[in-house]
Amino acid sequence: MTKPLSLYVHIPFCVHHCAYCDFNTYVEPAQSALVKETVEAIGLDIAKASHERVEGKPLCERPLATIYFGGGTPTFLSVEQLTELMATIRSHFPLLPDAEISSEANPTSADVAKFAAMHALGFNRISIGIQAFDNALLTALDRFHTTAEAVHAYHAAREAGFTNVNLDLMFGLPKQTLPLWQATLEQAVQLAPEHLSLYALTIEPGTRFERLHVGGRLVLPDDDTVVAMYEYAQQRLLQAGYVHYEISNFSLPGFACRHNLVYWHNEEYLGVGPGAVSYVGGRRWKRERLPQRYVQKMKSGENLCVEEECLAPPRALDETLLLGLRLRAGISLNALRDRFGLDPLARYRRGIEKLVQQGLLEWNDDRLRVSTKGLPITDSVIVELLAGAEP
Repeated sequence: MTKPLSLYVHIPFCVHHCAYCDFNTYVEPAQSALVKETVEAIGLDIAKASHERVEGKPLCERPLATIYFGGGTPTFLSVEQLTELMATIRSHFPLLPDAEISSEANPTSADVAKFAAMHALGFNRISIGIQAFDNALLTALDRFHTTAEAVHAYHAAREAGFTNVNLDLMFGLPKQTLPLWQATLEQAVQLAPEHLSLYALTIEPGTRFERLHVGGRLVLPDDDTVVAMYEYAQQRLLQAGYVHYEISNFSLPGFACRHNLVYWHNEEYLGVGPGAVSYVGGRRWKRERLPQRYVQKMKSGENLCVEEECLAPPRALDETLLLGLRLRAGISLNALRDRFGLDPLARYRRGIEKLVQQGLLEWNDDRLRVSTKGLPITDSVIVELLAGAEP
């Protein structure tokens, strides 16, 4: 049986560039020539990529298990443009009957009519960037929607027929207190989405928030408060029936994001669109990120690849371990051994034993996972584990 593949489609446009965002996004008028040309180029990219041969077989022989439209704001595109892209995908790849087809959306970028059209196109999962149910916090975060618009977008998705909805929320925001975070979380619980993604605000290099923070004009909650926000979310969402299946992600049973699980299991995916990353056949490569250059390269037939690397088993093992430890279920050491032909205990035993002794890792028989104590500092735990790896 041909192994399924996942597809990521990057739509790099937004109506507003938020001060904290370091994603590959660009502010453009909705129907500018660049937007139209980029959509056409993405269609050509899909067609061309479908014929790429990996291990002797074209990718178009592999059915798509998941499709994810991210950005940017995919719902920035018109229904006609989304229709064009979905038609191109379906004409070049088979889809599994139960394929998960997701799209990100901002509260002001879609209404019932657009959501209904997307549902008719086959989209069956919507992820709405809410961030906070508090107008003052939204203003502090440089968002461009209100609480009322966020709630309206959620109900619009429901009215359009979506039965799998994710809400993105952020904590550790400027001017945010623990009670304010609790209020946002409570409103989310009352709406009862199938999935919640909770992200601590990170000050990314090159963003407006970094410049404000360095200049002392962006006051953030202290580390203890941010940890308290995270721990409260774990408790409250468990109480509400959500499964904490990844560091930042919670779902009702059966609604974990299948596309993101592909990343966390370090499985294969194809990325199309400006700046998109692919990982197939042990090779990871990144496409041209600037939309203008991306369009020019597609028109002239130039190679879109701007960065690439082939991951040898030790490096691939490291990456699979660090991604798998983001999952609350942890990772199977035997599965790692079978997949890469290397003994993970021979490579990581020293770090594992040290971190277990510190109470930051749990090691039960075959399975390794980050402990509850280690969860708020998972990134540091993983860095320390990999730093002690044997050659």
